[in-house]
Amino acid sequence: MDPFADNIAFLFGVLGAGLGLGALISPKWAAKLVRMQADPAKPEGYAEFRATFGGIFFFLHLAFLIAASVGHGVVGAAAVLSFGWGGAAVGRALSLLLDGPQVRTRHNFVSIGIELIAAAAFALPVLSYVTNPPA
Repeated sequence: MDPFADNIAFLFGVLGAGLGLGALISPKWAAKLVRMQADPAKPEGYAEFRATFGGIFFFLHLAFLIAASVGHGVVGAAAVLSFGWGGAAVGRALSLLLDGPQVRTRHNFVSIGIELIAAAAFALPVLSYVTNPPA
């Protein structure tokens, strides 16, 4: 394994888990971060922020961190997160192409950049494994 690739992916695992934990603790913060708002008439919207932006985000990244820490499954876990972050960038790019000029905002362009960087960071251990498989 390549220590540089593993350390970069681990750093992004910590960042992703931190974002998820923040959303678990404060769904209003998560709503502000992603530029969405729960409908006050439907309070279960905050549960949705906690579940999707919090629970899924936190526990997927935590699973990666655990796999990376014990050395088992790190390549598979990294691949899953790389595809997830890359998929977010694809979805956002499709929105820029299909949803009209009103979504072509600085926030969306910066978010695509962040999502692609995270996808690349999690791809590093996978690429390292593929190019230099263990003997």
